[in-house]
Amino acid sequence: MTAATTYKLDHSEFLKKTNIQLFIILLLMVACFFTWSENIVITRAIKVVGRLGVLFASYVIFKKIINYGAVDALKWKNNLSLSLYLAYLGLGLLSFAWSTNVGYSALQWFMTSQTLVFCYFFIKSLFILDEYFPNHSIRLYNLLGNTVFVLISVFVVGMWVNPDVFFRLTHGGEEARLGGYMMNPNELGMLAGVWELQG
Repeated sequence: MTAATTYKLDHSEFLKKTNIQLFIILLLMVACFFTWSENIVITRAIKVVGRLGVLFASYVIFKKIINYGAVDALKWKNNLSLSLYLAYLGLGLLSFAWSTNVGYSALQWFMTSQTLVFCYFFIKSLFILDEYFPNHSIRLYNLLGNTVFVLISVFVVGMWVNPDVFFRLTHGGEEARLGGYMMNPNELGMLAGVWELQG
């Protein structure tokens, strides 16, 4: 199926469904960066099992787009960025040798690697949609904006329902944080994920 033939057909139902699926897995991916429980076992289960789930889901959506008629003919153009990121992961792997907690370091390395693979299939899906479904309305900035809106809404509502959990005082009560310990120190990981999505 070429871009010319896909333009003549009505793909609105497929594109609408794909848009919802991409939004849901992006929402879950970002939500897995938060510390939703103070129980370390629950937190690690969310971070490992949850993010593996959305990684698998991103691959499934990518394959659905291919099976629908698109062709996976896109080539990687910026080899330097991939090489540098893989070098970064290699250094992280070497750091296990001097880590004081290899289990924790391995978890962080695994989640960083998982984020890279998730972003690869997520962005590749968007590129293929651009190539084979002209004038479609699925946009990364909409997906990111809607994800941020839903998560912020959860914290704003939570701030009024349970301020001790969703709204924490820091620096001896001088500053207040929306998100409290759920969000901190996960901002860097979320920003890295957004950077990978846009890179």
